[in-house]
Amino acid sequence: MIRFKSILKNILILSLIQLTNTVYTQEARSLWSGAELQLPFSKAFRVTLSPELRLTDEMKVDEYILEAEAQLRIHKLFQPTVSYRFYRFYDDPGEYFNGQRLGIGVNSLVELGRFKVTNRIYYFHRIINRYGYGYSIETRREIREGLKLTYNIPRTKLEPFIQAEIYYDISPNRNHEFSKIRVRTGLEYPFNKRSSMDIFFQIQDKLNTNNPLRTYTIGIFYNYKFPMPKPKAVDLE
Repeated sequence: MIRFKSILKNILILSLIQLTNTVYTQEARSLWSGAELQLPFSKAFRVTLSPELRLTDEMKVDEYILEAEAQLRIHKLFQPTVSYRFYRFYDDPGEYFNGQRLGIGVNSLVELGRFKVTNRIYYFHRIINRYGYGYSIETRREIREGLKLTYNIPRTKLEPFIQAEIYYDISPNRNHEFSKIRVRTGLEYPFNKRSSMDIFFQIQDKLNTNNPLRTYTIGIFYNYKFPMPKPKAVDLE
């Protein structure tokens, strides 16, 4: 357990150092908002629906997302997950992209007193259709791993967290290398046992590129968990 804490600490520290030392030529700011709706079909299986809207600092639509995720809880340390996302994002005026993304991964959870550590590692396969000044199809593949540390403050509902995530690009005809890093810190505020609100601040850097870009993001998300279906009554007659 001590070794696990040490690994988590080192990953978070290295992520923060990377963000601090990155030399970047461009900056962007954005606002992300959305919802996460959990539909538990049993204690071991659930489906999550996640609509999301992302805006630029000029309050223009940058991207909208519709995602569905299915998760099977075999053990706290082994929760296989499959997800599908449809999204549209914009670039230059008159040009936009439609994307579809399939993800396969594993989530893990470790509870250490008032601390909760979650880890997820995913493989994503994306197909992007580009429209505007021409038409093209692009295939992208990546591996992502993210660690999140949450703390439950005694006698309050506030649960601050810090999260670090790294992207590794394995797309065809590209250099296989780290392409993006994110560090996020924020608060989870549960209204009741079914609903909560997440508010966070995030810094994201593009890596291994000739045009480094740093993006500052504020996020506001609402979470709701539907009640688990009650078992059907058995007719003994």
